[in-house]
Amino acid sequence: AAARVARVAAPEAGPAAGAGYLAAENLPARLRLAPDAGLAALPWADRPLLELSAGVCRADDAVSLTPAFAGVAETGTLVLVSGPDSPTTLNLLPDTHIVLLEAGRVVGAYEEVWSRLRAQYGAGHMPRTVNLITGPSRSADIEQTLQMGAHGPRRLHIILVDDQAQG
Repeated sequence: AAARVARVAAPEAGPAAGAGYLAAENLPARLRLAPDAGLAALPWADRPLLELSAGVCRADDAVSLTPAFAGVAETGTLVLVSGPDSPTTLNLLPDTHIVLLEAGRVVGAYEEVWSRLRAQYGAGHMPRTVNLITGPSRSADIEQTLQMGAHGPRRLHIILVDDQAQG
């Protein structure tokens, strides 16, 4: 789906994988992070050249990094939920979106995602927004010419965390 994937052995490798992607793509060493406790706990100090900020997306944020609630294997889709620790603006506004996905959160089908959402949020409650993202934004509406980033990020990079302890 035109996304790139880097597999890492543990969450602690996430900052290095993110910094490596930025360098490989010649992107600025600036990340706007979701204000998520799990992301904040990662060893960002090991990457002192990265300029970090957290919160909703600002107009000058070129790259965001967010956690994923789940991944759907049958379609390669990421599932992101909105909330105070995961502002939806980070999924849609920057030119580049980096997503941290734990391998244990990858399910086979969409039905499993909805079951997990109901289990986490409780009966009759859901997050305000559930975003399903399958690759970078694209459109071929104008003269059937493919345009990346038409309605959101033009680049999507997934850091898949293969930590058996989290399963």
